[in-house]
Amino acid sequence: MKQSRSLQILRWFCPSHLLEEIEGDLLQKFKRDAKTFGERKAKRRLLWNIIRFCRLGIVLRSRQSKLANPIEMLQNHFKIAFRYLLKRKTFSVINVIGLAVGLTAFFLIVQYISFELSYDTFHRNSDNIYRLALERHKNGVFEASSASNFAGLRNLLRDNFPEAEAVTGFYKTPANTGVFFRYKGKIYNELGGELNADSSFFRVFESLLLKGDAATALIDPRSMVVSEAMARKLFGDTEPLGQHVEKPNEDQQKSDCIITGVMRDLPTNSHFHANFVVPLDYQWSRHTEWTQDYLLTYIALRNGTDAKQFGDRLNSVCQKMERNNPEIRNTKTFLQPLTSIHLSSQLEGELEANGSWNLVYVVCAIGMIILALAWINYVNVETARFTGRAQEVSVKRVIGSTKSDLALQFLVEYFCLLITSTFLAALLTYYVLPNFSYLTSIPIEKFQWSEPVVWLTALAVLIGGSFLVGVYPALFILRLNITAGLKGKFGTFGGGRTVRRSLIVVQFTSSLILIACVLVMNGQLDFMRITNKKFNVDNVVILRNPTAYSGEEVIDKHIAYGALNNKLMETASVQMLTSSSAVPGTEIGFTYVNLLKRNVNDPYDPTPFKTLFVDDKYIPFYGLKLLAGTNFAAPRPVANWINPWDDMNWLTLILNESAIHALGFNSADEAVDQIVEFENFEDHFQKHRIIGVIEDYHHEAVKKAVLPMILSPNYGSFQQVYYSIRLHPQSNPEDAVNEIGRSWKTVFPDKPFEYSFLDRYYDQQFKTELYAKRIFSVFAGIAIFISCLGILGLTLFETNARVKEITIRKILGASATSLVALLSRDNLRLLLVAGLISAPIIYYVADEWLSKYPIRINISLLIFIIPAIMILIVVAFTSSFQTIKAANANPVDHLKHE
Repeated sequence: MKQSRSLQILRWFCPSHLLEEIEGDLLQKFKRDAKTFGERKAKRRLLWNIIRFCRLGIVLRSRQSKLANPIEMLQNHFKIAFRYLLKRKTFSVINVIGLAVGLTAFFLIVQYISFELSYDTFHRNSDNIYRLALERHKNGVFEASSASNFAGLRNLLRDNFPEAEAVTGFYKTPANTGVFFRYKGKIYNELGGELNADSSFFRVFESLLLKGDAATALIDPRSMVVSEAMARKLFGDTEPLGQHVEKPNEDQQKSDCIITGVMRDLPTNSHFHANFVVPLDYQWSRHTEWTQDYLLTYIALRNGTDAKQFGDRLNSVCQKMERNNPEIRNTKTFLQPLTSIHLSSQLEGELEANGSWNLVYVVCAIGMIILALAWINYVNVETARFTGRAQEVSVKRVIGSTKSDLALQFLVEYFCLLITSTFLAALLTYYVLPNFSYLTSIPIEKFQWSEPVVWLTALAVLIGGSFLVGVYPALFILRLNITAGLKGKFGTFGGGRTVRRSLIVVQFTSSLILIACVLVMNGQLDFMRITNKKFNVDNVVILRNPTAYSGEEVIDKHIAYGALNNKLMETASVQMLTSSSAVPGTEIGFTYVNLLKRNVNDPYDPTPFKTLFVDDKYIPFYGLKLLAGTNFAAPRPVANWINPWDDMNWLTLILNESAIHALGFNSADEAVDQIVEFENFEDHFQKHRIIGVIEDYHHEAVKKAVLPMILSPNYGSFQQVYYSIRLHPQSNPEDAVNEIGRSWKTVFPDKPFEYSFLDRYYDQQFKTELYAKRIFSVFAGIAIFISCLGILGLTLFETNARVKEITIRKILGASATSLVALLSRDNLRLLLVAGLISAPIIYYVADEWLSKYPIRINISLLIFIIPAIMILIVVAFTSSFQTIKAANANPVDHLKHE
């Protein structure tokens, strides 16, 4: 027992590499002493001899003493790592480029996610602001949801809910309509939209107002608040407050507006934008308090208010009002946090196109996949290379190197690679970032640390993943059997082939999925843009009417339109002209419910109807299909007009298929010549006759379901907002625009000439799909590139390891093709496995993504076959290049030492 305790003391301080020898000598002396002096005295002498060995010289010879100067040890490891990486330049370059490209993609994607999560966080009180959206149910089943709510909700909240610190309501004129006004004799027709808001707007969004009083800025009906950019454009360095601009009022009469405030330019990461805020028309809002849900309502809750309990109490109060207000039956109000609207809201009546959590998740997954592919490349290449270092590791272990020393050496090698890759990734990111908006539509020119949580999470993922990836190859090589390693064998570990093959399958699977997603997006985009289009937007130039919302008389506007029409039809490049309140691809600014009935006494109907004001040339101009009935008749000459509303077209309507079904007609033929009640610009219903029915078409966006649509003549209204001009197919677009411009100046000498080509304008509705397609295309290419680097590295290693075999086969008559097939066989098998794994994933992802579109393509076998063929070609080319190079080498060079 005492002998065992004495030996434990020896083992405690004695260096491990000296322990066996010293312990053996002491035990031999103990046996001699036991024979000479007896066992009891021999134990005491053993303890004394052990204590005598506890000297400074012995202790300092411990392996741990070498760590007394860690800096020197690390310097030595860095030198070895540097020499090793330079010695194997090809593998080092493959690893560095793969990691750098993966890190660059990861950094850019994290930047995109950070920006998407930063929407509306610039408001000082953003955590307390909510939007009150509306849900409609029918027979207890959810029917639709709207971003807007009833106007009466504001007063209800102010009078009954002390938790509401401020409540505001507003609506936005369509951005394409423009804001028409004059300042110092100069005409302005500014795009960007106008907010019609009540006086509490700047109490809810208190951080927006830079100049002016939030309590009074929108009290006066003549008030106008402009953005910083607009104030600079109009007034320059002059103080904007108190300035007057001339703007037509609701009755189309001239009215002075007073600049009562300047608000900050709304940044890109805001879910709504506007350059003007004007007072809400209170008379209209009182008239429709609980009948029309046209107001976007926002509330600033007091600190500590539970939003869910607040919403439940609000709906309870609304339910008690249903008896006196039947329009609010089967509706429910729900609160949306301001900062979540951009990503979580896809409601009817959104102010602008929002983002999507699904897209953020997908892009995040792409970033992780690409980073994982880069790490997989490193692991594959390093574990393959380490099999050639088995003898090196075994010799070092024999001469005394510990596993911790070797592990530290391998980690230092990875650290050198990671530092080099990170530096290269930083340079790539710096040069790529200015063009980043091309991919994502985010105007970012430099890094913005918008959401620290996102970047801290990304940093944690990067550090944790890098550590694991650096440790695995070290653990792999340290598990090799020393004896087998000295003989050039790998023992029972099998060289890590199973692990490497599994990782290659992951690479192939990821690449196949990304390529398939690109194909699906491209197919759906082409289908929406070309295949399913039911009207013609080619060779169409769009002009915005500068007098549409001016104070000019209706007859004067029509005379001006007729003059422009006559002038343009004299030019050789113009084929046809039409006018309308909106053109395909733009928002129809008039969406109402309960304004079209078969009988004026019919019950309230919440079905929304789109109202489009057109002339008699609109349907043939765009090639819309008339299913039954006739088109509008040409208007009488202006000289014969007594009153614009006496025109023969005024009390006639043309409806689309969805509209006649909503009214209860079974067919288009049945609906023609029927009388319906329609509340147009009057305050009461008037009898209108249905003269025609057109086929449903996607006017605003193919991504939206087709809503019931009313086509009404625009001769007697101010809704000649757009002039559509069709060019002859043989005409030169640039020359045609110049001719149109000269004609324009003849009719409107003091009005700005603004034009656009409709096909480009129409394609703007697909920008979300276009950006998603670009993102997937670029990052799918990156994934394939990284996978190719990995295949190249593994092929290079396999070729070098089997160079003698290749040479002998070549001598015995094997062709280069057969050698390529031999070495590519494993990759083809792995690609087949990846194809089987990816197929159900591709189908699920594609079907889920397409399900949000009312019209969609079918999932065909091509989206499974084409990615596999592409990867097959890339893999075959990558692996065959190095194999052919080895096969064509001089056999003497490889066999001269045999």
